[in-house]
Amino acid sequence: MTFFGSTANDAALNAYITDVSGRQNRGRVMGVVEILTWVAVLIVYGASGLIISAWGYYTFFYLIGGLVFILGLTGGLLVREVPDPTRPAGSYWSQIASTFRSDSLRANRDFFLLLFTLTIYGIAEQIFFPYLIIYLNHYLELPVLTASLLIFICILVGGIALAYPFGLLADRFGRKRLAVGAILIKMVGLILFSLMKDMTMLALTGILWLAGMSAWMISTGAWTKDLYPEDKRGQFAGYYILFTVAFAMIPGPLIGGWLASAYGIPTVLDGQSGFIPTPLIFQVAGLASLLALIPLAFVKEHVRTKTL
Repeated sequence: MTFFGSTANDAALNAYITDVSGRQNRGRVMGVVEILTWVAVLIVYGASGLIISAWGYYTFFYLIGGLVFILGLTGGLLVREVPDPTRPAGSYWSQIASTFRSDSLRANRDFFLLLFTLTIYGIAEQIFFPYLIIYLNHYLELPVLTASLLIFICILVGGIALAYPFGLLADRFGRKRLAVGAILIKMVGLILFSLMKDMTMLALTGILWLAGMSAWMISTGAWTKDLYPEDKRGQFAGYYILFTVAFAMIPGPLIGGWLASAYGIPTVLDGQSGFIPTPLIFQVAGLASLLALIPLAFVKEHVRTKTL
């Protein structure tokens, strides 16, 4: 699932979006992509409670898997791609090795520095995100349907409604400015969210940190594509996923799990001993995200057109 998902959605699609967009409109394009991404998350997280409560987990996975298959197959057949007669020189492994030569690293300095920034940000995000539902259900003791409704509202406003305006801002005012603002918004939102128990305030602060997430993904998504070398877009899209998924989603949940076990509430769920995460995971994640500002300050916002 992970291999084919990353190959199709991440490496191939990111390279394709770079091919069909330009520096002047890439933020808006990423805004549209972000809307569709949040719609997908909305279906899984927002509707999961309703489907699981009515028909169970197996039906939920069958429905989501079938929906992905149908939409992916249909979209893949409808996409039009202009054939490129040129092929990269050298073997598969020689192309990868050439990327990490000192001259190539210097030529793509800003790209790899931005990837390092994305990894730091991603680790901070993964500290709390995998435990969000557990926190809502078992720490705040919100029923499954109520938690799903809360997530639905936050995604609808913070993710979907604001995605395209953020894309316009990325094109108008620059990727870097929006990225810095996104980190600060998310940090404030997470800390405020951790302090709330009222449903209305949870929704408002949840919208705030989700808006920060959306702005970050749009600004850095457009920014990295600006920096892809023209002759290695697919390969560099793969590096983007390596740094944002593999390098971030392994240590992040481990840190969150450690915080939950060391500072959480011991409990027994379904006959198994475990720990309920406390507001601390949101506070640590919010402060940890500020660390991404350090390498971000050294990344220049310009366009690379070729690599060595």
